[in-house]
Amino acid sequence: MSTADRNAVIAEEQLAVDHIYDCIDQERKRIESVRASSLGDCPDAGLSSHPDLPKEYGRREDLGRHPLVIARIDLLDDPDDRLTRYIGRTTVRDPQGELALVKWTNKTATAWRLATPEDPAGVRRQRQLRCDGPKVLDYSDTEIQVINAKGETVPAPVVDDEPDLFLLADLDLARDGVMRDIVETIQRDQLRLVADERKGVLVIQGGPGTGKTAVGLHRVTWLLDNEHFTPDQLLVVGPHKAFLQYVRDVLPRMGSRGVATVDITELWLGDVRGTDPVAARLVKSDDRMARVLHNAVENLIREDLAAEEGFNFRGARLEIVKAELVRLASAARAARGSYQVRRRRFIDTVIDWLLTQYAEATRVKKTDDRLRSQLEKVAAVSTLISRVWPSSSAEQIYRQLLADKDGLAAAAFGVLTLDEQAALVRPQARRVADEPWSAEDLVCLGELRWLLTGEDERRYHHLVIDEAQDLTPMQAKSLARWCPSGSMTVLGDLAQSTGIRQYDVWERLADILSGTEGWHIAELGIGYRVPADVMNFAAMLGTKISPSTVIPESVRPSSPGTLEIVPVSRQRILTETVTRAQRLAIKDGDQARSVAVLTPAQDEFHAELVQRIAAFQESALPGIGQQITVMPAHMAKGLEFDHVVVVEPHLFAEQSSTGLRQLYVALTRCTQSLTVLHSSPLPAELGGPVKVPVTEIKKTDAVPLSQNERFADGDEFRAFLKEQAAASRKQPAHARLKHMLAAELYGNEREPLLDTEYADIICEDERGLGFYVISAQNVDTYAELRAVAPKLLEAEWASGKYKEIDRLFLVLPKEPQDLWAVDIIKTLFEVSVIWKTETGWAGPSVEAALGQ
Repeated sequence: MSTADRNAVIAEEQLAVDHIYDCIDQERKRIESVRASSLGDCPDAGLSSHPDLPKEYGRREDLGRHPLVIARIDLLDDPDDRLTRYIGRTTVRDPQGELALVKWTNKTATAWRLATPEDPAGVRRQRQLRCDGPKVLDYSDTEIQVINAKGETVPAPVVDDEPDLFLLADLDLARDGVMRDIVETIQRDQLRLVADERKGVLVIQGGPGTGKTAVGLHRVTWLLDNEHFTPDQLLVVGPHKAFLQYVRDVLPRMGSRGVATVDITELWLGDVRGTDPVAARLVKSDDRMARVLHNAVENLIREDLAAEEGFNFRGARLEIVKAELVRLASAARAARGSYQVRRRRFIDTVIDWLLTQYAEATRVKKTDDRLRSQLEKVAAVSTLISRVWPSSSAEQIYRQLLADKDGLAAAAFGVLTLDEQAALVRPQARRVADEPWSAEDLVCLGELRWLLTGEDERRYHHLVIDEAQDLTPMQAKSLARWCPSGSMTVLGDLAQSTGIRQYDVWERLADILSGTEGWHIAELGIGYRVPADVMNFAAMLGTKISPSTVIPESVRPSSPGTLEIVPVSRQRILTETVTRAQRLAIKDGDQARSVAVLTPAQDEFHAELVQRIAAFQESALPGIGQQITVMPAHMAKGLEFDHVVVVEPHLFAEQSSTGLRQLYVALTRCTQSLTVLHSSPLPAELGGPVKVPVTEIKKTDAVPLSQNERFADGDEFRAFLKEQAAASRKQPAHARLKHMLAAELYGNEREPLLDTEYADIICEDERGLGFYVISAQNVDTYAELRAVAPKLLEAEWASGKYKEIDRLFLVLPKEPQDLWAVDIIKTLFEVSVIWKTETGWAGPSVEAALGQ
């Protein structure tokens, strides 16, 4: 088609778009006239009271520069003989009430946009319009059906999928820190899921940049507009506050107001005041914990504590017979309902039984509520009821469960292993208000409240859960309970899982979340955000960390500078990171681009970067330096930026089992370019040198010696170790920690041996010989733990005069910050780490270390 012909089509479409905007102007004038004529205090009263007005009348969103009209559909047949229809962001009618613009969420409009030559839905041609507000800039046609030489309607030839140029142009726009909707550029695979009307849980697996979040949010609007739900029946759950801030404008801009959005951490009542060791977190987050909590509640009921009791009541002698009390308690236990509902049933049946005795003794035929209340308050009755079926709170039950090993063993019998039970045990704080509740504790407390009352703080008809791959089974169980309909949209990517649990497939979570309607899964396999070069680089890592997950294929073309892998000396890594971020922020001149510097952790290196970037932002031109954000990678999940700088990938790999997954998240946040700066070799999963498997590391291989340390023989090395041990013991903090530990061992009827040549404490019990080395200094990071742990192996080797040492314990003055590293140290070096707390001792092996 010639340029002149294209210009003529654009001019024709401009007339149509002008007409639609004119219809809105006329509507606005009519509304103002109605409001001006209203005599009441509410000028909109005249609008709402008119029965013939369509629901959208007078309710217009402020679209700003967003285009109102997005597409034109040419039909082969239409009951209204209008073979041309326009689709847009809202419904618009002309002065006669006829549709001038059909909202994109209309079911018929959805069918038109999903039409293909194989399934034409009566569509002859789809025309995508590219507009800047009311101005038509360009268009793109897709033929669905054609009329051949015989006058027959046949499917149009299928054209190989080509990049959507309008989509690519939209993706190339600068990111301003707020998510844009995709109403104009939504693709068929996305729209099909937005309009999915199947019952139950819809799981949408989508890799980086596939638009799964946009699909979830647009699905909210589609469900509301088609009256599946009302705004108060819907809840959108996001992974963190930054994510909610990022998506905050999407729903209101599409006309969906009143929908609650919440950070996942805010769903459960209470404040997080502590963090559990990894072993405890794994147990508390498992859905088996729900069975333990159920058993703990049921174990409160003690039929065995029933007793005979006689008492006088208003001139009558009443007797509580043990056998009858046991029968009534057993019947109430077997009934349906929550703990408190069944307790009330038990109390009522006991009072009924006693009132029957009272009626027989006094010949009183009628009883009232006042008499029942008086009888229930009799000390003999209330005491016995409280003994057999006590009243309790979730906090009381949970505190007692974690502090009482025997009670926990009874509740966890056949559910948890002995090691899992040991991981849960912890001493009670002095007051409930002082309990260091963890995030996992709050979920367990919520489960207990439901077991006690049968009531939930939240109830919804449909949930949209983003980044759902990080849900724990216990969290999923709560969410399923809050949505009895079982209707959910679950969005996530298994390869980006960075929670305490990782899943190879969706079945585990989906089975917990789903109700009677079951669940089904769909996959978004096309990446729209991340450039191809970047996605191919990240795919090396993605396939290693989640082999069962399909890595998306990017439609974004790459260009020079899209991907840069830059080795930097350790001394210059900070300076180079700041320089690169500054350069990227001003790369496109006056078009401010967002830049994210993503670090492995929120540590001193991260803090220094924040300070240096802040200094640059103070001196930079307005709108340029302010576009740079420094954040730990785990906070970037669900966000996107024009340019991303990832620093020190090898440190991600050394963090924990989720470190590489956090790295995968970091590598896939950009829309324009990715820069990777590293002072050490890249992880093997990204093409770096292959590591020796942990199972092949011997203790002797792990002993770190400086290049300057030389010893003539083993005796000289032993002498060196003795000097080190003696020097450490001169520190007051070292002696204090040692004697506190020794006192604990003595209290457990052990006989510790203090200050041997190489160990600070040696103690033997039925499990063997324990070897303790104390660090008076804080050891917080994985790197520090890795440096200290070999000292126990050296001391073990030097202590050849003792019989074989069975267990090695590193004793710290406080809990390490990198708590996840404790398990790795145990695996690598067979060294167990314990530490002093305000109330005692802690660590995965604390019971063995204390000789309990």
